[in-house]
Amino acid sequence: MDTDDDFYLRVAHALSGCQLVEQELKLYITEALELVNKCVAGKLPFSMNGEDYADASLERLIDIFRKLSSNPNLVTELRNFKKERNFLSHKGIAHCLDPDGELDYVTAAEFQNRLAAISPEAQRLRLAVHEEANKFRGHLWFDDESSAG
Repeated sequence: MDTDDDFYLRVAHALSGCQLVEQELKLYITEALELVNKCVAGKLPFSMNGEDYADASLERLIDIFRKLSSNPNLVTELRNFKKERNFLSHKGIAHCLDPDGELDYVTAAEFQNRLAAISPEAQRLRLAVHEEANKFRGHLWFDDESSAG
């Protein structure tokens, strides 16, 4: 590790992948609710939409995803990911500081392994959520629900 700035840039880069997981969950929820609305239109008032979850925490997004998905293994993986992401984003930097508030390079170097591991896991989970949504996207985009009934 070269400088403190290099460390903080690596943290930011690793955590940016975590943001993409959140964004993919928001997209999944939005599209799932659009499909529900499409299916119940004219039969039942339904005013839920993705904007209701625009500022939701990762934990809340995972809970809603659990209710709109039939993939409990992916939910478990997302919950485990959330725990690691929370440590890295909320406690990780403080964990790497010495009592004087300076970066402890030995601890920071160990922390780098966890940062390096979360990036590919975030990418894998983002794609898994995307593939889960692909199971219903055809119905959202192409089914004509106006005559269903």
